[in-house]
Amino acid sequence: MKNYFLLCTIFLFFTDCNDNKKNVQISLTQAQELYEQAQYSSAKQILDELKVQYPKELEAQKKALLLMRKIEWKEQERNLAFCDSMIAVRQAEADSMKHFFIFEKTEYDDDGKYIEKSWNPPAETQLNYIKTLVTESGEIALISVYNGFSDLQYDRLKVSTASGEYMETQVIPFDGGANYSFQDGNGRRYQIVTYQKGRDNGVIGFIYNHSSEKLTVAYLGKKKYSYIITSPMKKALVNSVNLAVALSDVRRLQKEKEKAEKRIEYLQSKI
Repeated sequence: MKNYFLLCTIFLFFTDCNDNKKNVQISLTQAQELYEQAQYSSAKQILDELKVQYPKELEAQKKALLLMRKIEWKEQERNLAFCDSMIAVRQAEADSMKHFFIFEKTEYDDDGKYIEKSWNPPAETQLNYIKTLVTESGEIALISVYNGFSDLQYDRLKVSTASGEYMETQVIPFDGGANYSFQDGNGRRYQIVTYQKGRDNGVIGFIYNHSSEKLTVAYLGKKKYSYIITSPMKKALVNSVNLAVALSDVRRLQKEKEKAEKRIEYLQSKI
C-alpha cells in the first residue's frame, strides 16, 4: 500500500511538471508572436503573468527575461523616433517665433534670454509696467516695474478681471536681487520685482488665458498701486508664453531622447 501511494505521488509530480512546462511554452510562444506583431503591451502582460505563476521554471524565466528586454528595446527605439520627429517640429516652431524677440546673453549667463522686442521699456522709463523674459531652456519669468515718488515697498502683485477673478503671486521679499529698488537724483523711486521659477504662482497663465479681457494689476505691499494692463503688455506676454512652451518642449524631448539612448545602450549589453 505504501508503495502504491509513493508511485501515485511520483506520477502526479511528474504530471504536474509536464503540465507546467507545457503551459510555460505556450505562454512563451504567445508572447513571441505578439512581440513579432509589435503588440508589446500584450506580450509584456503574458511575460509578467508567467513570472508570477511559474517562478521555479528557471529556463523559462531566462527566456522570458530575454524577450522582455527585446520588447523594451523596440519600445525605446519607438520612443527615440517619436522624440526625433517632435524635436524637429517644436524646434521649427520655436525658431519661427524668435523674430519677435531680442536675444541677450553675457559671459556671466549660463542661459541666454529672449525678450519680446515690441514691449521692452528700460526700467528707468517713467512707466509702470510688467514684462516677461524667456530663457533658452524655456523658463519664463514675469517682471514688474514701479516708478513714482511713493515708497511703495511692494513684494507681490495681483491680477484681476472685471468680473472679480484674480490670481496673486508669491511674496518676493526685498533682497536687492529679485526685489530691489533705487532712487534717482530727482527723488523718483524705482522698484523692480522678478517672479521666476514658478514664483508667479500662475499669474502668467492667468494673464495668458484672459488676454482678451480688461485686466488690472495691483502692486501689494506697504502701499498699494494699480493700473490697467495695456494691449502691448498682454501681446508680449502671450508671445513669450508660446515661445517658452515650445522651448521647454524641445528640452523635455531632448532629455527623453537621452534616456532612451542610454537605456538602449544598456539593453544592447544584456542581449
